[in-house]
Amino acid sequence: MEAFAESIVGGSLNSWIQATYWLWPVLEITHFIGLSLLLGGLLVIDLRMAGHFKAFDPAATHQLLPLVLIGFGLNLFTGVLFFYGDPLRYSVNIGFQIKMGLVLLAGLNAALYYWKISPVMHGWDAATDSPPIAKFVAYTSLVLWTGVLLCGRLIPYVGTG
Repeated sequence: MEAFAESIVGGSLNSWIQATYWLWPVLEITHFIGLSLLLGGLLVIDLRMAGHFKAFDPAATHQLLPLVLIGFGLNLFTGVLFFYGDPLRYSVNIGFQIKMGLVLLAGLNAALYYWKISPVMHGWDAATDSPPIAKFVAYTSLVLWTGVLLCGRLIPYVGTG
């Protein structure tokens, strides 16, 4: 990862990010908006999938998925630009490394949702109790994304691994 980071330093994108004084704050704001969409939507979806908020139709909560995906897309885009803006700092930062590991695990958890839960979920109604696999996926999602949030906030404050 460090070799990749070193290859970025001095490149046109790296130089542009570092030279544009207003860009980093705009990226931070956009990253926060993306995080709000991502975690806000997942909070409702996952808690309902885990069996809470019984008044909500489980399938209806999944109408929030486009907002979650937009939030993830914003965070992916801004996160890549953060990395390109300061690659030597991010590549060796333990908070960043753990965050990326948690994002990978969250992606695998999302794949489990799509393979096991999504195909049968549309038959659920408000009275249907969530099966154990749905509860597992929902709580795992909440734990992983909370970890991503916390590790992201730690990046400025922790050093190398």
